[in-house]
Amino acid sequence: MNIEPKPWTRPAGPRGLDGWLESLRDLLVITPELRDEQVERGAALEMLQCGAEVLDELLRAGLPHGGPPGAERFDRFDLVNLALYSGSGNSVPEKTMRYALRWMHADPQSLFRPLRWDYSVALAPPAADAEADPEGMDWNLATPHPELSGGWTESLSIGPGASLGEKDVTARAASGLAVSGVLVTSGERRGIVSERLREIVTSFGPDRFRWGRMPEELQWRKDDVLSQGYAPCISVCLELAERCREAGFEARTRRGWIMGMLDLAHSWLEVVDEDGLVKNVDPAFVILAEHHAESPHPAIAEAFTGSLLNRLLPTEHHADEPVNGYRRDGLFAHPRHQTNIQLAAEQPAPRESVGAGNGSDS
Repeated sequence: MNIEPKPWTRPAGPRGLDGWLESLRDLLVITPELRDEQVERGAALEMLQCGAEVLDELLRAGLPHGGPPGAERFDRFDLVNLALYSGSGNSVPEKTMRYALRWMHADPQSLFRPLRWDYSVALAPPAADAEADPEGMDWNLATPHPELSGGWTESLSIGPGASLGEKDVTARAASGLAVSGVLVTSGERRGIVSERLREIVTSFGPDRFRWGRMPEELQWRKDDVLSQGYAPCISVCLELAERCREAGFEARTRRGWIMGMLDLAHSWLEVVDEDGLVKNVDPAFVILAEHHAESPHPAIAEAFTGSLLNRLLPTEHHADEPVNGYRRDGLFAHPRHQTNIQLAAEQPAPRESVGAGNGSDS
Protein backbone atom coordinates (compact mmCIF):
# COMPACT_ATOMS: atom_id res chain seq x y z
CA MET A 1 0.00 0.00 0.00
CA ASN A 2 1.46 3.35 -1.05
CA ILE A 3 0.81 5.90 1.69
CA GLU A 4 1.84 9.51 1.18
CA PRO A 5 2.14 11.58 4.37
CA LYS A 6 -0.19 14.57 4.57
CA PRO A 7 1.17 16.59 7.49
CA TRP A 8 -1.19 19.18 8.93
CA THR A 9 -0.59 21.47 11.88
CA ARG A 10 -3.44 23.24 13.60
CA PRO A 11 -3.09 26.94 12.66
CA ALA A 12 -2.83 29.61 15.34
CA GLY A 13 -5.56 31.68 13.71
CA PRO A 14 -7.91 31.80 10.70
CA ARG A 15 -6.17 31.00 7.40
CA GLY A 16 -8.58 32.57 4.94
CA LEU A 17 -8.87 31.41 1.33
CA ASP A 18 -5.44 29.73 1.36
CA GLY A 19 -6.57 27.39 4.12
CA TRP A 20 -9.68 26.39 2.18
CA LEU A 21 -7.67 25.75 -0.98
CA GLU A 22 -5.04 23.69 0.87
CA SER A 23 -7.79 21.59 2.44
CA LEU A 24 -9.37 21.07 -0.98
CA ARG A 25 -6.08 19.85 -2.45
CA ASP A 26 -5.95 17.05 0.12
CA LEU A 27 -9.68 16.31 0.15
CA LEU A 28 -10.62 12.63 0.43
CA VAL A 29 -11.91 11.24 -2.87
CA ILE A 30 -15.29 9.56 -2.39
CA THR A 31 -15.92 7.15 -5.25
CA PRO A 32 -18.81 8.02 -7.61
CA GLU A 33 -21.05 5.11 -6.61
CA LEU A 34 -20.96 6.24 -2.95
CA ARG A 35 -21.44 9.96 -3.53
CA ASP A 36 -24.73 11.60 -2.56
CA GLU A 37 -24.84 15.18 -3.78
CA GLN A 38 -27.97 16.33 -1.96
CA VAL A 39 -26.72 19.42 -0.06
CA GLU A 40 -27.84 22.58 -1.86
CA ARG A 41 -25.69 25.67 -2.23
CA GLY A 42 -27.48 27.64 0.50
CA ALA A 43 -27.09 24.83 3.02
CA ALA A 44 -23.44 24.43 2.03
CA LEU A 45 -22.78 28.12 2.72
CA GLU A 46 -24.46 27.79 6.12
CA MET A 47 -22.27 24.79 6.94
CA LEU A 48 -18.98 26.22 5.71
CA GLN A 49 -19.52 29.83 6.84
CA CYS A 50 -16.95 30.84 4.24
CA GLY A 51 -18.96 33.30 2.15
CA ALA A 52 -20.11 33.02 -1.45
CA GLU A 53 -16.86 34.37 -2.91
CA VAL A 54 -14.75 31.71 -1.21
CA LEU A 55 -17.18 28.99 -2.25
CA ASP A 56 -17.00 30.16 -5.85
CA GLU A 57 -13.19 30.06 -5.68
CA LEU A 58 -13.39 26.51 -4.36
CA LEU A 59 -15.69 25.53 -7.21
CA ARG A 60 -13.26 26.98 -9.72
CA ALA A 61 -10.47 25.04 -8.00
CA GLY A 62 -12.31 21.75 -8.42
CA LEU A 63 -14.60 21.23 -5.43
CA PRO A 64 -16.75 18.23 -6.49
CA HIS A 65 -20.41 19.08 -7.05
CA GLY A 66 -23.47 18.51 -9.19
CA GLY A 67 -26.09 20.87 -10.53
CA PRO A 68 -25.80 24.05 -12.63
CA PRO A 69 -23.83 27.20 -11.66
CA GLY A 70 -25.58 29.06 -8.85
CA ALA A 71 -27.59 25.97 -7.87
CA GLU A 72 -24.79 23.53 -7.09
CA ARG A 73 -25.34 20.44 -4.95
CA PHE A 74 -22.66 18.86 -2.77
CA ASP A 75 -21.88 15.64 -0.92
CA ARG A 76 -22.07 16.39 2.80
CA PHE A 77 -18.98 14.29 3.54
CA ASP A 78 -16.96 16.48 1.15
CA LEU A 79 -18.14 19.60 2.94
CA VAL A 80 -17.39 18.23 6.42
CA ASN A 81 -13.87 17.08 5.51
CA LEU A 82 -13.16 20.31 3.63
CA ALA A 83 -14.19 22.39 6.64
CA LEU A 84 -12.37 20.30 9.26
CA TYR A 85 -8.97 21.03 7.71
CA SER A 86 -9.65 24.54 6.40
CA GLY A 87 -8.35 26.20 9.55
CA SER A 88 -11.16 28.76 9.34
CA GLY A 89 -12.23 28.15 12.93
CA ASN A 90 -15.73 29.31 12.05
CA SER A 91 -17.37 26.48 10.10
CA VAL A 92 -20.11 24.36 11.65
CA PRO A 93 -18.05 21.12 11.45
CA GLU A 94 -15.09 22.75 13.22
CA LYS A 95 -17.25 24.17 15.99
CA THR A 96 -19.22 20.95 16.36
CA MET A 97 -16.03 18.90 16.63
CA ARG A 98 -14.53 21.18 19.27
CA TYR A 99 -17.70 20.86 21.33
CA ALA A 100 -17.98 17.10 20.86
CA LEU A 101 -14.38 16.55 21.94
CA ARG A 102 -14.52 18.75 25.03
CA TRP A 103 -14.18 15.66 27.26
CA MET A 104 -10.62 15.25 25.97
CA HIS A 105 -9.57 18.29 28.08
CA ALA A 106 -9.95 16.39 31.34
CA ASP A 107 -7.40 14.29 33.20
CA PRO A 108 -7.43 10.80 31.60
CA GLN A 109 -8.18 9.34 35.02
CA SER A 110 -11.78 10.42 34.38
CA LEU A 111 -11.95 7.82 31.58
CA PHE A 112 -11.56 4.88 33.97
CA ARG A 113 -14.39 5.45 36.47
CA PRO A 114 -17.91 4.00 36.06
CA LEU A 115 -20.43 6.19 34.21
CA ARG A 116 -24.18 5.53 34.06
CA TRP A 117 -26.03 6.27 30.81
CA ASP A 118 -29.63 6.42 29.68
CA TYR A 119 -29.53 4.59 26.36
CA SER A 120 -32.10 4.35 23.57
CA VAL A 121 -31.93 3.50 19.87
CA ALA A 122 -34.87 3.50 17.47
CA LEU A 123 -34.62 2.17 13.92
CA ALA A 124 -37.09 2.96 11.16
CA PRO A 125 -37.28 1.96 7.49
CA PRO A 126 -36.01 4.32 4.82
CA ALA A 127 -38.76 6.66 3.63
CA ALA A 128 -39.05 4.77 0.33
CA ASP A 129 -39.91 1.56 2.21
CA ALA A 130 -42.35 3.01 4.73
CA GLU A 131 -45.30 1.16 3.15
CA ALA A 132 -43.51 -2.12 2.42
CA ASP A 133 -44.79 -5.54 3.46
CA PRO A 134 -43.61 -6.15 7.07
CA GLU A 135 -43.15 -9.86 6.33
CA GLY A 136 -40.14 -8.95 4.21
CA MET A 137 -38.49 -6.61 6.74
CA ASP A 138 -35.72 -7.88 9.01
CA TRP A 139 -33.92 -5.71 11.55
CA ASN A 140 -30.83 -6.02 13.67
CA LEU A 141 -29.17 -3.79 16.24
CA ALA A 142 -25.89 -4.71 17.91
CA THR A 143 -26.48 -5.80 21.51
CA PRO A 144 -24.58 -3.51 23.93
CA HIS A 145 -22.02 -5.28 26.14
CA PRO A 146 -20.57 -2.75 28.62
CA GLU A 147 -19.16 -5.64 30.69
CA LEU A 148 -16.46 -6.10 28.04
CA SER A 149 -14.79 -2.95 29.40
CA GLY A 150 -15.62 -3.42 33.06
CA GLY A 151 -19.15 -2.00 33.06
CA TRP A 152 -22.53 -3.64 33.43
CA THR A 153 -26.14 -3.54 32.22
CA GLU A 154 -28.69 -2.32 34.76
CA SER A 155 -31.69 -2.68 32.46
CA LEU A 156 -32.37 -3.37 28.80
CA SER A 157 -35.82 -3.36 27.19
CA ILE A 158 -36.63 -4.30 23.62
CA GLY A 159 -39.68 -3.57 21.50
CA PRO A 160 -42.60 -5.95 20.82
CA GLY A 161 -41.72 -8.89 18.63
CA ALA A 162 -37.95 -8.42 19.07
CA SER A 163 -35.48 -11.03 20.32
CA LEU A 164 -32.39 -10.35 22.41
CA GLY A 165 -29.30 -12.29 21.33
CA GLU A 166 -25.65 -12.25 22.38
CA LYS A 167 -24.66 -10.42 19.19
CA ASP A 168 -27.84 -8.66 18.03
CA VAL A 169 -31.33 -7.60 18.92
CA THR A 170 -33.41 -8.79 15.96
CA ALA A 171 -36.98 -8.33 14.78
CA ARG A 172 -39.26 -8.75 11.80
CA ALA A 173 -41.69 -5.83 11.77
CA ALA A 174 -42.91 -2.94 9.62
CA SER A 175 -42.42 -0.18 12.18
CA GLY A 176 -38.79 -0.85 13.02
CA LEU A 177 -36.89 -1.77 16.15
CA ALA A 178 -36.47 0.01 19.49
CA VAL A 179 -34.11 -0.74 22.38
CA SER A 180 -33.65 1.24 25.58
CA GLY A 181 -32.10 0.82 28.98
CA VAL A 182 -29.64 1.97 31.59
CA LEU A 183 -26.01 0.99 31.05
CA VAL A 184 -22.84 1.55 33.05
CA THR A 185 -19.56 1.84 31.21
CA SER A 186 -16.19 1.78 32.87
CA GLY A 187 -12.50 1.58 32.03
CA GLU A 188 -9.06 0.67 33.24
CA ARG A 189 -5.66 2.23 32.71
CA ARG A 190 -3.42 -0.14 30.74
CA GLY A 191 -0.22 0.50 28.83
CA ILE A 192 1.49 -1.20 25.92
CA VAL A 193 4.34 -3.41 27.16
CA SER A 194 5.77 -4.79 23.91
CA GLU A 195 7.93 -2.32 22.02
CA ARG A 196 7.13 -4.10 18.75
CA LEU A 197 3.42 -3.83 19.43
CA ARG A 198 3.73 -0.13 20.30
CA GLU A 199 5.61 0.45 17.05
CA ILE A 200 2.78 -1.15 15.08
CA VAL A 201 -0.19 0.52 16.78
CA THR A 202 1.31 4.03 16.68
CA SER A 203 2.22 3.87 12.98
CA PHE A 204 -0.89 5.81 11.93
CA GLY A 205 -0.27 8.93 13.95
CA PRO A 206 -1.54 12.51 13.53
CA ASP A 207 1.78 13.59 12.03
CA ARG A 208 0.88 11.69 8.85
CA PHE A 209 -2.85 10.97 8.84
CA ARG A 210 -6.15 12.79 9.04
CA TRP A 211 -9.52 11.74 10.34
CA GLY A 212 -12.52 12.21 8.05
CA ARG A 213 -16.20 11.48 7.60
CA MET A 214 -17.22 9.09 4.82
CA PRO A 215 -19.67 6.29 4.02
CA GLU A 216 -19.04 3.09 5.98
CA GLU A 217 -18.78 1.18 2.72
CA LEU A 218 -15.76 3.30 1.75
CA GLN A 219 -14.10 2.73 5.12
CA TRP A 220 -14.29 -1.01 4.49
CA ARG A 221 -11.97 -0.44 1.50
CA LYS A 222 -9.14 0.39 3.85
CA ASP A 223 -6.37 0.50 1.25
CA ASP A 224 -8.26 3.09 -0.81
CA VAL A 225 -8.75 5.29 2.25
CA LEU A 226 -5.40 4.94 4.02
CA SER A 227 -3.50 5.51 0.78
CA GLN A 228 -5.04 8.99 0.67
CA GLY A 229 -3.66 9.86 4.10
CA TYR A 230 -6.94 9.43 5.96
CA ALA A 231 -7.25 7.08 8.95
CA PRO A 232 -10.90 6.85 10.09
CA CYS A 233 -11.70 4.33 12.78
CA ILE A 234 -12.85 1.38 10.65
CA SER A 235 -10.09 1.56 8.04
CA VAL A 236 -7.21 2.01 10.45
CA CYS A 237 -8.38 -0.71 12.83
CA LEU A 238 -8.80 -3.24 10.03
CA GLU A 239 -5.26 -2.48 8.85
CA LEU A 240 -3.72 -2.59 12.33
CA ALA A 241 -5.43 -5.88 13.17
CA GLU A 242 -3.81 -7.43 10.10
CA ARG A 243 -0.39 -6.04 11.00
CA CYS A 244 -0.66 -7.22 14.61
CA ARG A 245 -1.62 -10.74 13.56
CA GLU A 246 1.23 -10.85 11.04
CA ALA A 247 3.60 -9.95 13.89
CA GLY A 248 2.25 -12.79 16.05
CA PHE A 249 -0.15 -10.86 18.28
CA GLU A 250 -3.73 -12.01 18.76
CA ALA A 251 -5.95 -9.13 17.64
CA ARG A 252 -9.50 -8.27 16.67
CA THR A 253 -11.46 -5.14 15.88
CA ARG A 254 -14.39 -4.05 18.03
CA ARG A 255 -17.47 -2.05 17.02
CA GLY A 256 -19.63 0.02 19.35
CA TRP A 257 -20.61 3.58 20.19
CA ILE A 258 -18.83 6.66 21.50
CA MET A 259 -20.78 7.74 24.56
CA GLY A 260 -21.79 11.37 24.82
CA MET A 261 -20.05 12.43 21.59
CA LEU A 262 -22.94 12.85 19.16
CA ASP A 263 -23.61 9.16 19.87
CA LEU A 264 -21.50 8.05 16.93
CA ALA A 265 -20.82 4.44 16.01
CA HIS A 266 -17.11 3.75 16.42
CA SER A 267 -14.43 1.06 16.04
CA TRP A 268 -11.22 0.31 17.89
CA LEU A 269 -8.54 -2.39 18.10
CA GLU A 270 -8.18 -5.03 20.80
CA VAL A 271 -4.83 -6.81 20.92
CA VAL A 272 -3.24 -9.21 23.40
CA ASP A 273 0.06 -7.75 24.63
CA GLU A 274 3.06 -9.83 25.69
CA ASP A 275 1.88 -9.55 29.33
CA GLY A 276 -1.27 -11.50 28.38
CA LEU A 277 -3.63 -8.54 28.85
CA VAL A 278 -5.93 -7.18 26.17
CA LYS A 279 -5.03 -3.63 25.22
CA ASN A 280 -7.51 -1.31 23.52
CA VAL A 281 -5.97 0.93 20.87
CA ASP A 282 -7.82 3.87 19.31
CA PRO A 283 -5.71 5.62 16.65
CA ALA A 284 -8.68 7.70 15.46
CA PHE A 285 -9.05 9.22 18.94
CA VAL A 286 -5.34 10.12 18.92
CA ILE A 287 -5.77 11.95 15.61
CA LEU A 288 -8.94 13.71 16.73
CA ALA A 289 -7.28 14.89 19.94
CA GLU A 290 -4.27 16.31 18.11
CA HIS A 291 -6.13 17.89 15.19
CA HIS A 292 -9.52 18.93 16.52
CA ALA A 293 -9.82 18.94 20.33
CA GLU A 294 -9.33 22.29 22.00
CA SER A 295 -6.51 22.11 24.58
CA PRO A 296 -6.48 18.31 24.94
CA HIS A 297 -4.85 16.89 28.05
CA PRO A 298 -1.15 16.16 27.36
CA ALA A 299 -1.55 12.53 28.52
CA ILE A 300 -4.69 11.78 26.54
CA ALA A 301 -2.93 10.10 23.59
CA GLU A 302 -1.28 7.61 25.94
CA ALA A 303 -4.67 6.76 27.44
CA PHE A 304 -5.95 5.97 23.94
CA THR A 305 -3.05 3.56 23.40
CA GLY A 306 -3.76 0.61 25.62
CA SER A 307 -6.44 1.55 28.13
CA LEU A 308 -10.09 0.53 28.39
CA LEU A 309 -12.29 3.65 28.24
CA ASN A 310 -15.65 4.49 29.78
CA ARG A 311 -16.42 6.58 26.68
CA LEU A 312 -16.82 3.44 24.58
CA LEU A 313 -19.76 1.03 24.59
CA PRO A 314 -18.62 -2.31 23.11
CA THR A 315 -20.66 -4.82 21.11
CA GLU A 316 -19.75 -8.22 19.66
CA HIS A 317 -19.52 -6.74 16.16
CA HIS A 318 -16.24 -6.31 14.28
CA ALA A 319 -15.20 -3.04 12.63
CA ASP A 320 -16.59 -3.99 9.24
CA GLU A 321 -20.00 -4.97 10.63
CA PRO A 322 -22.55 -2.12 10.91
CA VAL A 323 -24.06 -1.67 14.36
CA ASN A 324 -27.53 -1.68 12.82
CA GLY A 325 -29.11 -3.11 9.71
CA TYR A 326 -32.32 -3.29 7.74
CA ARG A 327 -33.03 -5.95 5.18
CA ARG A 328 -35.99 -6.01 2.84
CA ASP A 329 -36.41 -9.28 0.95
CA GLY A 330 -32.78 -10.10 1.78
CA LEU A 331 -31.28 -6.83 0.47
CA PHE A 332 -29.31 -4.75 3.00
CA ALA A 333 -29.95 -1.04 3.54
CA HIS A 334 -29.03 1.49 6.21
CA PRO A 335 -32.12 2.25 8.29
CA ARG A 336 -33.06 5.64 9.61
CA HIS A 337 -31.95 5.71 13.23
CA GLN A 338 -32.30 7.89 16.27
CA THR A 339 -29.67 7.25 18.91
CA ASN A 340 -29.94 9.00 22.26
CA ILE A 341 -27.28 8.32 24.88
CA GLN A 342 -27.17 10.75 27.82
CA LEU A 343 -25.41 10.73 31.17
CA ALA A 344 -27.92 9.63 33.78
CA ALA A 345 -28.96 12.02 36.53
CA GLU A 346 -27.54 9.71 39.20
CA GLN A 347 -24.03 8.38 38.75
CA PRO A 348 -22.50 5.26 40.35
CA ALA A 349 -20.99 5.83 43.75
CA PRO A 350 -17.22 5.22 44.01
CA ARG A 351 -17.84 2.09 46.11
CA GLU A 352 -19.91 0.39 43.34
CA SER A 353 -17.98 -2.37 41.65
CA VAL A 354 -18.23 -4.30 38.42
CA GLY A 355 -21.19 -6.65 38.58
CA ALA A 356 -23.42 -4.49 40.84
CA GLY A 357 -26.82 -4.84 39.28
CA ASN A 358 -25.50 -7.13 36.58
CA GLY A 359 -28.89 -8.29 35.30
CA SER A 360 -31.06 -7.30 32.36
CA ASP A 361 -34.74 -7.33 31.72
CA SER A 362 -36.14 -7.58 28.25
